[in-house]
Amino acid sequence: MVGKARSSNFTLSEKLDLLKLVKPYVKILEQHTNKHSVIVEKNKCWDIIADSYNAIGVDRPPRTAQGLRTLYKRLKEYAKQELLQQKETHADYKSYISEPTKKVVEMIPQISSVCLRERNSLPWHSIRALTK
Repeated sequence: MVGKARSSNFTLSEKLDLLKLVKPYVKILEQHTNKHSVIVEKNKCWDIIADSYNAIGVDRPPRTAQGLRTLYKRLKEYAKQELLQQKETHADYKSYISEPTKKVVEMIPQISSVCLRERNSLPWHSIRALTK
């Protein structure tokens, strides 16, 4: 059986570039509804993001809209896990949060507030310090 070739791993700069490109569309992409019109709009956004992403660097492998969408989903999940882990270990939030997680928290502040509220969260001003 011949399968599809696996694409190369995303570098940190590729992840950060994706998050920059997603930022203007975050309100659309974060709508959690099953309406056909919203799904169509999200798909258009991902096509635009993929075109913009692939135009950025010629030295990078081309990425599909679906591949970028999957990466974005994984970055959000990783951000939640990282915030919970920092909360559980009582580590200093500013120094141990990865750059992609900081960007995700900037774009979607609900992630940190919901994530940390689940476990007797820190005051919101502590989370705000992440984005500065």
